[in-house]
Amino acid sequence: MRSKDLRQLGEDVVVVAQDESFILTLATSALLSAARPATNKRLFGSGSNTANDMEDVISGAAACKDVAAIFARGTFDSGNIGVWVGPQFQSALASQINSFAFQGVDASAYPATLESYLGEAGGVSGAQSLADTVTAYVNACPDASVIVSGWSQGALVAHQGLALLTPAVQQSVAALAVFGDPAALFGLPAVPSTIPVHAECFTGTDLDPLCASLSADFTFPTSLSDITGPFSKLPTLATGASEVAAAASLVLDFPGELLAADQAFVHTLTNTSETQRLLLTPQHFMYGNNGNTGTAADFVAGLAAVAGK
Repeated sequence: MRSKDLRQLGEDVVVVAQDESFILTLATSALLSAARPATNKRLFGSGSNTANDMEDVISGAAACKDVAAIFARGTFDSGNIGVWVGPQFQSALASQINSFAFQGVDASAYPATLESYLGEAGGVSGAQSLADTVTAYVNACPDASVIVSGWSQGALVAHQGLALLTPAVQQSVAALAVFGDPAALFGLPAVPSTIPVHAECFTGTDLDPLCASLSADFTFPTSLSDITGPFSKLPTLATGASEVAAAASLVLDFPGELLAADQAFVHTLTNTSETQRLLLTPQHFMYGNNGNTGTAADFVAGLAAVAGK
């Protein structure tokens, strides 16, 4: 599509986001969709969207743990670890590491909104909060190994937070683990070569465009349904009550998020070098339900700095 056509499409989407009937249609679809029951805690976690283990250690309320993981949730996600990937990764790690702490990036510093994603690549405040938490934990527990992690926009926060750490603190970082990482679309600094990286990304036929390479014949959005479609389908893919509720909330909140980020949205859509940042698909929400968090946990547990702890 030509830039002029893309701009018109972007403006049309913003206008539709103000339409109450559009909001009601998406909300009704979400609330009436049935979800599959959660049966495997290794894959699906406990359902809690908040984890503050590292803060408990830093405050003196808990003893040091040998391994600590800090996680940045994705756009629209609730609490400080969300429901789509964070709890599943927490559960998978806890099943393999005996002395373990899990922490979400402070939600007040990192709102995980559409505006912070498109306009700020996750935002400096979220990255600084991550770096501050890791630094405080390493100061309190100098022998601990830390895993920095994130999903979607949270992966951007993980990258930027890692870059804010001093070289001395970076020595305590055992790995960076990311899911659906769009860092390549934002030109973020390279990860230090001394830190192992594990990245989960759907490729092949059902790929995740936010992290996968696109073929030359890939079809970009040309209509409103191309952009809004994934949101109405998401509730049918949700697993368990927490994800169903999150899907319903997402389709209700999306129009407001879009209006708040309207300038950044239209700018991104009309700049062909950035349009890929908008290609949200149902696959992007499935890293917690398809075993990817378990694979990432296997990688972490096998690291020399983590094994046996």
